[in-house]
Amino acid sequence: METIDLRKLKRPQLIELAGHFKIKRRHRLRKRELVKLLERLLPEIPEKLSLTFLKPRKSESSTRFAPQTPAPPQAPFVDRGAPLPLHYGQDRITALVRDPNCLFIYWELEGPRREEVLRGHGRDVFTNSSWILRLHSDGDGSPQDIPIVVDGCNWYLPVAEDGSYMVEIGVRRPQGEFIRFAASNRVRTPRTGVSPDKSAQWMLVEEDYRRVVRVGEAQAPKVSGAFADTLAQRFRVPSMGTRFLGASERVPGSPGIGRRPHRPTDK
Repeated sequence: METIDLRKLKRPQLIELAGHFKIKRRHRLRKRELVKLLERLLPEIPEKLSLTFLKPRKSESSTRFAPQTPAPPQAPFVDRGAPLPLHYGQDRITALVRDPNCLFIYWELEGPRREEVLRGHGRDVFTNSSWILRLHSDGDGSPQDIPIVVDGCNWYLPVAEDGSYMVEIGVRRPQGEFIRFAASNRVRTPRTGVSPDKSAQWMLVEEDYRRVVRVGEAQAPKVSGAFADTLAQRFRVPSMGTRFLGASERVPGSPGIGRRPHRPTDK
């Protein structure tokens, strides 16, 4: 067993060792007094206890000011849910309006339609056949066929503005027969210019109404009777005060705000 050099131990360690022997008032003793008492009891120190005090301890100052190694940055976790499936087992084509002169078409041909076509037309139905999109428009009676790459699952179609369209996807055989797989919804492209509809009538605001009345009085001062009443009723605009606050109130900022009605006072 290796002998413990009590002089190399610090006072807290000596107090801890003195507590093993139940020395009274050990916390009030100085280091040399603790060493003097423990030297007498040194042969009685158990081996396990001596090994505990013989192990070198890290000084607190060395660990306190030691450079801390930064933890590796972790990427933020974003729960995006389950991944979207590649298909839903349907035979479907959808048309969307991208702009007035273009349609975006996407499709899925994973349903039972392929097996139905194979049973009805034979296994060689796709031999020398081409996949096409057949575009139907309201303005033109004859459809337009556009060859496509069916594995792409989407396509852009140039169209005319202000039109209604419907798209079919299918196979065109060498003899010209068209076998439809799916039909899309009907969409309508908007116009690129101003609407030709001029039937809307706009209400005049009160300021414009007063200007029209002044011009009418200057040009035709003798206008009176039923026509004048009809004109006034047509262009009359209710004031904001009567509309929202009642006839006896006014909107803040309108003429007359802040004025109190003159009331006779008794003197």
